Amino acid sequence: MRENSINKFSTYLSSKYKALRSLILASKDRLIFVAIFIVIAIPVIMLLSHSYAQLQTSSLFGYKEHAFSVLQNLNKNITADLAIEDRRSYADYRFIRSVPVFGGEEITMSELAEFPQRSHYVGLVGHFQLDPAGNLSTPVLPDGVLEKIPMVDRDKRLAIRNKISQILNTSGFPTISSPTVTITSSSSEKIADSTHKNDSRLIDQIYKQDLDIASTRKKKKANRPRVEQITETGDFAFGVESTKLDTTGLLVRLINNDATHSMEAEIDFFQAIVDSNYIIFHRTVRRGADVFIQGFIVDARAYLTNLVKNEIEKYKGVTKGNQQDPLVLAFFHKNKSFVAFGERNNITTELLSETLQSPLSDITFKMYTTQRAPGGEFVFFIGFLMLAVLAIGLISIYHVTQSRVKLAAKRQDFVSAITHELKTPLTAIKMYAELLQNSWVASEEKKQKYYGQIASEADRLSRLIQNVLNLSKLDGNRWNVQLRMAKPKDVLDDFISTYSRNVEKQGFELTVSSDTDADNISLMIDRDAIMQILMNLVDNSLKFSKNADYKMINVELRIKGTDMYLAVRDFGPGIPPSEMKKVFQEFYRVENEMTRQTSGTGIGLSMVKKLCTLCNMTIELENANPGLRTKIHFPSLSI
Repeated sequence: MRENSINKFSTYLSSKYKALRSLILASKDRLIFVAIFIVIAIPVIMLLSHSYAQLQTSSLFGYKEHAFSVLQNLNKNITADLAIEDRRSYADYRFIRSVPVFGGEEITMSELAEFPQRSHYVGLVGHFQLDPAGNLSTPVLPDGVLEKIPMVDRDKRLAIRNKISQILNTSGFPTISSPTVTITSSSSEKIADSTHKNDSRLIDQIYKQDLDIASTRKKKKANRPRVEQITETGDFAFGVESTKLDTTGLLVRLINNDATHSMEAEIDFFQAIVDSNYIIFHRTVRRGADVFIQGFIVDARAYLTNLVKNEIEKYKGVTKGNQQDPLVLAFFHKNKSFVAFGERNNITTELLSETLQSPLSDITFKMYTTQRAPGGEFVFFIGFLMLAVLAIGLISIYHVTQSRVKLAAKRQDFVSAITHELKTPLTAIKMYAELLQNSWVASEEKKQKYYGQIASEADRLSRLIQNVLNLSKLDGNRWNVQLRMAKPKDVLDDFISTYSRNVEKQGFELTVSSDTDADNISLMIDRDAIMQILMNLVDNSLKFSKNADYKMINVELRIKGTDMYLAVRDFGPGIPPSEMKKVFQEFYRVENEMTRQTSGTGIGLSMVKKLCTLCNMTIELENANPGLRTKIHFPSLSI
């Protein structure tokens, strides 16, 4: 008893070790295949990434080339605009000026004094001038001794000067002095001294960048200030608006007297101050010791929009077919966007980021595209497809490998099982033969019993060998299917007459039941195949129900509609539902090979399944609770 327990425990440990070893080997194989996938996938992904990058670079080249072309045209427009203003005479920034005529000069109204204002600058607010004392004037409004001239739209002209003053005061310029100055006749010399001090203060506070530019221009001969000759008439016209009446009615000039004047005006190039709404273009004009600031103010958005007017029609959100134009224009100041054209919600790639040329170098022009590289989806699809095919291929190879490994293990189990199954009847035959040969059996009754045992074991051995041979024929497609018209009832009767004795020897009762309608029905069947199927099914029932309470095997022939079937039912333990499909695999056994309690090789149901397929029949398993019912369905009666 103790030895029995030890043997069972040893067998149990051996089975667990075998299962653990199989699990470890399977995990190892999975890791190997995962490593293979990673090793192949990494270069594939790198190759696809490189291909996508090349595709994107190639597709964006045209956009980038267009972006540089837009920038080039933009800078040309800025140069052309400022060239007009750079050539303008400093005297045009007064309400009146002198112009050459046949035979001399005459004083006329400056073209900048026209109202409404006309200019090639879109978004122009107005032109302005700061005199050495810091007083603001504008060409649209007369100043000095001319400020009392009656004018049409004076209120509107005054509104322009007030707006200019407000913009200058909020954009970095120092506080602009009031344009109205009250001067007493006894202080004209003090005014001159004060004027020189104001000149110095303005230069220090307002024109630090002009001083830097002046020092740079000394190094660059081509950038020297423009020099304009001053005529006496022009000097007079310019000076009129720099002269005011004091309280006694005397004229007082707010700039230096004529003796200190040079007959040349030195005019610097335009610079610019940019804020969130306006651009202030300004230049320095020097007349001897007097320094003037002249310039004009434009609305930033309107001005910049006009610079790229040939492009923005494409970027106003106008759709082309079902797609929006993929390019976006934007102007940035101090890293903040303040003018943009196009749909900016779906920006994917920056094409260009460059500062504009002087004097708008504080503004950065950027261009984007909202379109991904064409063909990118195809590259991603090909990449996904390649990786999917690789993964499916490796998984398939893994499963095939595992199935081969499992099949090899099952074949090994089959060899062990067949060896055991062959050895058992041979041992019995040899034992009974030796007993009879040595005359160790005195009773004739026992002799006949032993003869019967030898014949029974020989039949068992024959059936076992025949099963192996039949399986070999089926695997090699060498089974000769002979379909003939026959009655299934006749085949069943023949089987009962030849096999019932073997069933009874094992202590079981074999019963038969059939529908009356099935007795005379003939079908195209293979008689030998059906006999072999019934034999295997009954043997299977005998093996697995030997410990059943009801030792009975029931064979049924039934008709249900157009379906005619044979059923073999036992009263054993049945088959777990999870094992239903597996029992038809070659060499598969529900029990563990190391701990199984029943005999057999695991080829019976596999061979039954193959025979049914060859003969156009189907097999079905169902638990009968208790027991197992196996149905063999013949071809439909309606065919």
